[in-house]
Amino acid sequence: MNWENSVRISGRVHLLKGQAEGETGTGKYVQFAVRQENAEADGATRRDFLVVRVYDEALRERLLAKREDDDVTVEGSLRSSRGSGVNYVRCASIA
Repeated sequence: MNWENSVRISGRVHLLKGQAEGETGTGKYVQFAVRQENAEADGATRRDFLVVRVYDEALRERLLAKREDDDVTVEGSLRSSRGSGVNYVRCASIA
């Protein structure tokens, strides 16, 4: 059975400090976060940081052209790390 697993998120680029690059069994990646700010029911602002891993070289170049707080839209699939179980979006396109 094939399960649907497609993600499209938009927000602002948040460059991660420290562990921006890594490697798994599927290859080397660069990761960043998509920052979203949304109003809660009580009027407070909720900030979410959605982690994205970019494996493809051409997509990495597109990411490197962006700066902190630039608008970004990412499409891909939601994955979990085999080692830590941490969820992330595996990037298939970035605009």
